[in-house]
Amino acid sequence: MTRSDLLRSCVRSFFIQTGFTYERLIAFGFVWSLVPVARKLSASADRLADILKRHLSSFNANPYLAGYALGTVAELEERNAPVEQIARFKDSMRGPLGALGDSLIWQNIRPALLMLGVGLSAGLGIYGALAVWFIFNLYQVYLRVRGVLKGYALGLGVSSDLGQAHLRMAIKWSSKMGAMLTGVLLVLAIGAGGDLARMGRFEPQPQVAGLLILFVALSALSFRRNISPRYTLFGLVVLSLFVKLFLGIG
Repeated sequence: MTRSDLLRSCVRSFFIQTGFTYERLIAFGFVWSLVPVARKLSASADRLADILKRHLSSFNANPYLAGYALGTVAELEERNAPVEQIARFKDSMRGPLGALGDSLIWQNIRPALLMLGVGLSAGLGIYGALAVWFIFNLYQVYLRVRGVLKGYALGLGVSSDLGQAHLRMAIKWSSKMGAMLTGVLLVLAIGAGGDLARMGRFEPQPQVAGLLILFVALSALSFRRNISPRYTLFGLVVLSLFVKLFLGIG
């Protein structure tokens, strides 16, 4: 199996959710992604059909990490591993690939980038939104390509790559940055009187600027003590309500 074969499968994996059904989940997309590999391994049409049909059984994974399963299945099929072993591997990876991918992408990376996008768009307009779009797609391409190549290289030991520090750090820091950016945007929105279009251009009142500096300082302190800024954000919301209701600021 050449790297070119694997990359063709990787390109197809961008459409892995296209054939999603509640009965088979992403199985159709998985088979579509596996076609270049199956063709390389098949000396006849019957062999090709046999490989593809076996993978039509229900399968699910986070689409951004499904490449780990795809690459490993390519390695297993190439060395003619038992059908039962391949099926057991796919079943065992559904939970880890789903849970890790959901935590990494849906719960942390995308919310953090959403907050960053709102902030950059307020100051840079469409260029801010495009910058965030580029950052996210660059990262997701990296995840997909790494998954397929590592899956093929490591085979049944692919789970070792899912425990790498870069994934844990991405979850940790995107969680903290997402919470901090939410707080910063909240302070700026208060200073702009709720007009999001003015967030990047208004001159903040001293009280609002002080609130922003306080929140950033507390967030930096929480980073050092490994405490999520979510707690700082909650305190900021309470403080903001107090300032608005009792001091009439904002």
